[in-house]
Amino acid sequence: MKVSRRKFCGAAATTAGGLWLFRNTGWDRVAPGPDDELNCILLDLKAHCVLRESLHGYQAALGADEHNCLREATTGSPRRCRMAIVPGLGPVDPATMGMLCDLLEAGTTVLLESGAAFLNPVEFVAHQEMLHGYFDLAVEPPVNLWSEKTGDGDLLAHRSRPHQRKNEDGRESVPYVDYIWPREKSVRDFTRVIPVSAKAGDVIGRVGPLPVAVKRRMANGTLIFLGSPLGPALRAEDYEARSWLRLVTAL
Repeated sequence: MKVSRRKFCGAAATTAGGLWLFRNTGWDRVAPGPDDELNCILLDLKAHCVLRESLHGYQAALGADEHNCLREATTGSPRRCRMAIVPGLGPVDPATMGMLCDLLEAGTTVLLESGAAFLNPVEFVAHQEMLHGYFDLAVEPPVNLWSEKTGDGDLLAHRSRPHQRKNEDGRESVPYVDYIWPREKSVRDFTRVIPVSAKAGDVIGRVGPLPVAVKRRMANGTLIFLGSPLGPALRAEDYEARSWLRLVTAL
């Protein structure tokens, strides 16, 4: 069969690009053996993930399909990986927290995106206590970026809204999370955020004056905590969100 030079070069470029993508993200080895080491893994913790759209956002941004992440039933303690991403973490148990501690002990960078803003009050308190007990992270109740007032029984705290920017006509626009690490990026947030104590580590992201993202060394690894879900913005193909994730996973 004859193949023109143009078709051959196009096919070769496509193949090379695909190989680079999988090698860069580590998705070419979905089920690693005990001696394999992955570059980046995405942990689908099933019942513990309360934002499935966030998981889908990370999958899309990393070029992964539904088979290219580690499931809860098969994760065990995946010790040999450079980075692990946990999208939309909600209700947690000691086994899950122990697995994440194992990753940190092994030198992994764990990007933990909290979905606690979407839990009920009882679940939120349990999530809050787990974060403090295992990671010494002090987080506050969720803040609704769109509300000035909350009901008496609402978990959301009453706040002013210095985090919302003004349009040219003076009206409030979409709130932004301002990241200062690893490079300055502003990512839109349409929902709720979990403020985290600045004493918990290096603040890397704020919504107005509220610290919502921190980075800290833990054991032999690094914990990156996001109190503002990034996954939905990734799913919406937000350029700044995807650019920030690329920078983090390239470190």
